[in-house]
Amino acid sequence: MDIIRGCAECKRITDAYESETMSWFRLEGHLRIAEHGRYKSAIDRIATELDAATRRRTELRLELKRHKQTEHFGGSGAAPLTMRA
Repeated sequence: MDIIRGCAECKRITDAYESETMSWFRLEGHLRIAEHGRYKSAIDRIATELDAATRRRTELRLELKRHKQTEHFGGSGAAPLTMRA
């Protein structure tokens, strides 16, 4: 994810996204194991958690995009505020 160096909010969102991504990968692995063993109740539970993690990752990507547009680009598509003269 592209962040503005030195921005605490960019870092917070990116850190949350990275943490959620690690959770997503962990759940994905657990789902594959459950599918291999054909554990129906575990498959359903893990799939629900995986869907929620996917939604949270999507929300965090959108949050970072909105933050960058409003805080760093002034919403105009101009150069980042941190780079203006």
